Amino acid sequence: MKICALAAGLILVATVSSAGAATIERTFDVEASGFTLASGSGDPAPVDPVTLNFTLVWDPSIVIAPTDSGLTVNSFSLPYSSVFASDAAGNIALGQNLFNASDCLVGGGLTYCLFMSNSTGANPAAAFDQFTASGEWVAGAVTVTASAIGGVPEPATWALMLIGFGGLGWLASRRRWAAAGAS
Repeated sequence: MKICALAAGLILVATVSSAGAATIERTFDVEASGFTLASGSGDPAPVDPVTLNFTLVWDPSIVIAPTDSGLTVNSFSLPYSSVFASDAAGNIALGQNLFNASDCLVGGGLTYCLFMSNSTGANPAAAFDQFTASGEWVAGAVTVTASAIGGVPEPATWALMLIGFGGLGWLASRRRWAAAGAS
């Protein structure tokens, strides 16, 4: 009886401590092509197409200031570093210089901005801008393929699992002792 009460208490603690967590992991494969000049001169021409594959671990329900924490760039056809930002509606932005999830700081070119809406949905939509030394280029076509959403277990979940396995091991050994004593 005491063991059941202890297990129920541990389950309650684990549930309460992980209730607000909505961290997910998702991999995105992006291709942007058909760039047209939006401003500046057309020299030099942009890279066309641009391919980008990245994995993101984040909570799409909160505002995240520009950071590289949780972002892994798996492959990218442009030579730029990346950070990401998110708003509380699940919109994300990737770029080299971001202000927030909807604003890119250009300041001299040689950068990019990817804006994605519906990042947690089945069909995310995106816009891609590429900045050369003297021009802003906007992609005419952007395709995004996203992996299924995977949850990231909270530490309390791992602890509860370990306690459960430990309890099962203890019960199995107790039954062996009882069987050995009855013989």
